[in-house]
Amino acid sequence: MQQRNGRRGAVFSVRVTDEEREQLEAMQRQGGGPRSLGPWLKWRALKPNEIGADRPGEVVPTARARVLPDCSTRVILDLCSGSGSWSAPYAAAGYDVRRVSLPECDVRTYAPPADVWGVLAAPPCDQFSLARNGHASPRDYRRGLEIVSACLRIIATTQPLWWALENPTGHLSKWLGTPRDVFDPCDYGDPWTKRTALWGAFTIPVRGPYVVPLGGGPICTECTAPRETTWCNSAAHRAITPAGFARAFFEANP
Repeated sequence: MQQRNGRRGAVFSVRVTDEEREQLEAMQRQGGGPRSLGPWLKWRALKPNEIGADRPGEVVPTARARVLPDCSTRVILDLCSGSGSWSAPYAAAGYDVRRVSLPECDVRTYAPPADVWGVLAAPPCDQFSLARNGHASPRDYRRGLEIVSACLRIIATTQPLWWALENPTGHLSKWLGTPRDVFDPCDYGDPWTKRTALWGAFTIPVRGPYVVPLGGGPICTECTAPRETTWCNSAAHRAITPAGFARAFFEANP
């Protein structure tokens, strides 16, 4: 909930069709709709005791459900999946998501199925990340490339409809070349920064909603050690795929 010029309202992200936008513009001209129609955020004035609200004067935003075909037979491989946050939107939509990650499964010995719809790959970045600069132990590129090569082998043998491999901007470009896209989590609504490169054959997700970053890592409640910042710089938490990007990638590559 937010307040503006004495009015209270709910701010939320929506995508609208041309027909729905015309309806909103008609409501705006009649004085009962939002004051402005930006590409992402809509402002709606509250009406007392509105039907469907949990409390008097509270609005429950609604959106038209996105109708998708039966995706239960579309196999998505999530290589080096970790928490599984990148493939989470696919799993929620009913795709056959198969997470390949240690200790249960090793991408170097994984035998993929024959029919694969899409591949998400997030090989470990510890040997390629710029954050390793100045580290006591030297980079072991051979070790890092062993995992990257295993991911590319799976992609080459399955020939999916689309695929993407991500890593923080760093030394991996020496072997994979210029990435197809580079983003920060704040480009997709998560208020932190981590320059991340994407290689592959995929549709680049549409940016938004942009937010001002609060720091170099996600805000979390798990790290209890005192710190001066409001954001978490834990390597494990920074490695988790931002939810906003995961959602946008799914929408661009269904």
